[in-house]
Amino acid sequence: MSDGSLNVKGYTSRRAFSGFRIPIPMQSASIRKYCEDRGFIFNHHVVENLTPESFLVLERVVTEARLYDGIAMCSIGMLPKDVEHRTSILRRCIDAGLSVHFIFEQYVLRTISDIDELADLISMVQRLTTSSAQTSTIADLLGHD
Repeated sequence: MSDGSLNVKGYTSRRAFSGFRIPIPMQSASIRKYCEDRGFIFNHHVVENLTPESFLVLERVVTEARLYDGIAMCSIGMLPKDVEHRTSILRRCIDAGLSVHFIFEQYVLRTISDIDELADLISMVQRLTTSSAQTSTIADLLGHD
């Protein structure tokens, strides 16, 4: 696929992820900059369907793995929330020889063992988010700013 540098497909979404709704052009620019900074070939981006928990476009990119060396997306929050579905997609990426780049988290998934590490990271983020939401709610109830 590549002549020494990775050929990376960008993956973007119109849906909110990780608490943000980032316009497609900003996601694409972030992915393009990430690729440029690392000497990767940026192979334009695809846009996921708006339907919640639909990952048809991501699934298609994985089936077209022979065309790319990696997939880059802004955040792990763009992956399926369902653990089995997420693990299935990531395993197929690894099996196809694709690396998966998560720009905001500065994390690259390259091996099967990385999937477990990523699951731990997701779990930790979810706990922090839940804990933060509970703290905010308590502060709101107490009338503190």
